[in-house]
Amino acid sequence: MNTTELHILGAGSMGLLLAAYLAPHYPVRLIRRAGQDYPPRLNVRLTAAPRQATVQLPQTRADRLPAPVRRLLVCTKAYDALPALHSLAPALEEASVLLLQNGMGSQEAIAEALPDVSVYAASSTEGAYRPEPGAVVHAGRGITRIGRLQGAEADWAVRFRHAGLQAEVAEPIAWHLANKLRVNALINPLTVLYRCRNGELLRNSAAYRELQALGEETDAILAAAGFRFEEPALQVAEQVARATAENYSSMYQDAQAGRRLELDYINGYLVRLAERQGLAAPVNAGVCERLQG
Repeated sequence: MNTTELHILGAGSMGLLLAAYLAPHYPVRLIRRAGQDYPPRLNVRLTAAPRQATVQLPQTRADRLPAPVRRLLVCTKAYDALPALHSLAPALEEASVLLLQNGMGSQEAIAEALPDVSVYAASSTEGAYRPEPGAVVHAGRGITRIGRLQGAEADWAVRFRHAGLQAEVAEPIAWHLANKLRVNALINPLTVLYRCRNGELLRNSAAYRELQALGEETDAILAAAGFRFEEPALQVAEQVARATAENYSSMYQDAQAGRRLELDYINGYLVRLAERQGLAAPVNAGVCERLQG
């Protein structure tokens, strides 16, 4: 077993999923919020049909880390990532950091804020949810594509594959982040606005018209920024909506739980990107206004 401890920041569905897979092969420690008390270990039950397993994960408050961090997976919400890393900065001088945030914008901000840290970003299609505290369900097998933003090389993809997860090096990673962004920009906000599962967007005529309009505008913005894709955003979003027809999007789940939405890093990012290209983005801007109003 490799003795370098992997720290995981963010104990949501993705953080617990990765921790449960990695822990049998590497030392893993969860980093929890400062200012709260936690038991020294968290028992996590992983369900990955047809099997079930329980792993014990050491956990430490962010302000009580016993040693410098060498490997860090950041699985927080996009808006929490940079503030959390700022608080950990003294422990990250020799770290390799892997970012697993939705959308775009947070990755570039983190790389700029931590110029001396090795920073990687990932785009993952793994599906997971937490049915209850201390439990995570691996709901859909996917692939995690990992690319370096800056700093020294690190074998993140190798470690994922060794733990039984599908992963590959993918550079430039920005293309893969943009490819996932354009699907999230179509499906996620509309499931909140229409209060529906992913598949229902294809059956509701009003929702589908908005899906089309978002797709056309999003493709134009990304093309102006230099991103080229073989299939239009609408076609890819339709495929994803059919494949996950009975699922609720992560943004829908956040809205139902009263959590802050990641709009600034999805549709909001597209609005800002359009402005930098000298374009208008009325459809994406309108979605943001309706959800933030």
